[in-house]
Amino acid sequence: MAANSTSGFSLKLTGKLLVVITVILVSCQLLMSGFYWVTNAQKLQQAHQQHLQQLQITLGQTIAIDVWNFNPGSLEVLLKPYLNDEAIKAITVRDMQQNQLTLPRTAGNPAPATARSSQPLFLTIAGNNEQIGQLQIIDDITYIHQELRQNLQRQFTELLIMLVLLAIGLTFTLHLLVLRPLCKLHHALMEAIQNKTDTVQNPLLGLHDEFEEVAAGMVALSDRLSGDMQQILQSQTALMAAKEKTEQALQDLKQTQEALLQSEKQASLGALVSGVAHEVNTPLGIIITSVTCMHEQLHRIHKDMTAGKLTRQVLQDNVSSLLEAAQLITHNADRASQLVTNFKLLAKEQSTEAERSFDLSAYLTEVLQSLQPQLAKAHIELQMQLEPKITLVGMPGLFHQVLSTMVSNVIQHAYPRGEGGYCKVELYRQNQFLMLALSDGGQGIEHDQLKHVFDPFYTTQLGTGTSGLGLAIVHRIVRSNLCGQISVQSREQEGTRFEIQIPA
Repeated sequence: MAANSTSGFSLKLTGKLLVVITVILVSCQLLMSGFYWVTNAQKLQQAHQQHLQQLQITLGQTIAIDVWNFNPGSLEVLLKPYLNDEAIKAITVRDMQQNQLTLPRTAGNPAPATARSSQPLFLTIAGNNEQIGQLQIIDDITYIHQELRQNLQRQFTELLIMLVLLAIGLTFTLHLLVLRPLCKLHHALMEAIQNKTDTVQNPLLGLHDEFEEVAAGMVALSDRLSGDMQQILQSQTALMAAKEKTEQALQDLKQTQEALLQSEKQASLGALVSGVAHEVNTPLGIIITSVTCMHEQLHRIHKDMTAGKLTRQVLQDNVSSLLEAAQLITHNADRASQLVTNFKLLAKEQSTEAERSFDLSAYLTEVLQSLQPQLAKAHIELQMQLEPKITLVGMPGLFHQVLSTMVSNVIQHAYPRGEGGYCKVELYRQNQFLMLALSDGGQGIEHDQLKHVFDPFYTTQLGTGTSGLGLAIVHRIVRSNLCGQISVQSREQEGTRFEIQIPA
């Protein structure tokens, strides 16, 4: 068993060291080989070019007469010995009449269309150099790569031999100086674990090296761990008790949270019911009062008519009063109907309109043009900045309701009566969303009122005909029907900006 453990442990440690050393040596060898390849390749290339230049000069002098006469047989005899040069792949000779001779190194291996090295041929006639043709040498650098590869193979063979010798020496040294003491220490630890003893005996006494110091430290550590285990058991018992108390406190907190949430819901429902009752009671009270007055006037008319005392003047006065009462009833009944409609808008999603594809930019332009007279009457300038050709699939009526409500909010609340200002509407894309923004430069909203602007029945002009439901309905449509978000930013005397973000 000990031998198997030693063998397994030896493979792990020795293998890791060999891998590290191998990686380091191979990396160094690769760097050196790369440097060797680059530097020697440059030198060999330069020597290759010099050789070709010298060869061109020699050949130019040798074959000048035969090119001038263009004797292919003689040229082949003169050039063939040069094809044995491993730096030459093919030689092409051409005279001024476009006669050409190409000699490849091996049969069936024609020279490429473009030569690597070429120069004109000159012949000295009567003391003057006259161009008689052109010599092209197709070079071959394969021998350079072969020479470089042979040198690299020799270097890597030497490296492999060095690695084998290093592996043998490292394995023997590690087994003798490192692995044997570690195996003794491992055996002592396993024996202590199997016997479940509290401490470990030092198996390396008398070794007088670092391993003996490590073993002594492990013995001291085992003594300390024995004491720590006792403390851990005690702490575990205390933690279990604290856990039970924490779970009970969490349960109590959840119950308290649920109670607070229920209370908040009831308070919100109470505020909603109170607002509904207040808004509906006002027109109903006026209707009841008007109906009562009409009933009394009709009773007097009937009484005078029965007694024969009804005059034309009395009848006209009473009819006029009845018409005023009927007008009040009609007006307040319409107001009550509108309130009920707004309550429905606030209470449920708007899905009565069929969805269709439409150009949102063009549609909003039409809506704003229809609202232009109201803005002009309030001396408010309309500014539009709508990105064109934004197509959307949905219910256009929702955007009409949202935009008309927000513009009406600007007319009623942004500027004092008769002062006027501007109302800017923007539509643009932002990443994967459409942004619809409406801003003004009016008197703004106080900081403590910002959090209530979307609450139902919240208005700063109570009693002036506003119900405080407009922005609440807008909030409901944006969140529920358009699956978007709406936010407001405002500073006093600096204006207000509403931003609606919906998926594009």
